[in-house]
Amino acid sequence: MPRVDVPLTRSSLLEAQAALAHARQGFELLDRKREILIAELVRTVEDAEGRRRELRRLLEAAYAELVRARMAMGVERVRWAALAIPEDVEVRITERSVMGASVPIVEVAASPFRPRYSLAGTAAELDRATQAFGALLEAVARVAETETAISRLASEIRKTRRRVNALRNVVIPRYEAIIKAVQEALEEAEREAFFRAKMQKRLTSRGRAA
Repeated sequence: MPRVDVPLTRSSLLEAQAALAHARQGFELLDRKREILIAELVRTVEDAEGRRRELRRLLEAAYAELVRARMAMGVERVRWAALAIPEDVEVRITERSVMGASVPIVEVAASPFRPRYSLAGTAAELDRATQAFGALLEAVARVAETETAISRLASEIRKTRRRVNALRNVVIPRYEAIIKAVQEALEEAEREAFFRAKMQKRLTSRGRAA
């Protein structure tokens, strides 16, 4: 039984009863929060699997196009053409809250594809490779979004689980023990007071009779 280190008084009983009600309410809310977070995590993991598969598919397609471009133009000419492609990609990150967990929303804005390299000495395979790698941007953003969300949701679930366990295994049993101990002490005091009053009445009656 948890240690009881409070005065065994009626005020202590009322305080413990109020604290126990609050702790039980907090436990129910946190347990519900944990269930919602787990459901969101499961959904996000399922989304992540699909996004990973799509990213792998696009990567394979992009590298296949790159191989064709290298075969058509040679490695060095592809490298020189790649230097002419500007890095004009805008990434915008916002967040939404899921029961206290900040989940990212990643948006990518890339310029429409148009060749920035000289058409002389290049091949159509290079255009297709450039377009294929450009298509990876959105897929990479989606994967980064879900992977970060999974990490944050899992972290929030762990914190919530610790608080739920603390309430269930420590806080609530402690207040239940306090309430039980104070109630027993008050009942014992009432019995003793009743016994003393009865004895006093009996002694008084005897005194009058004498």
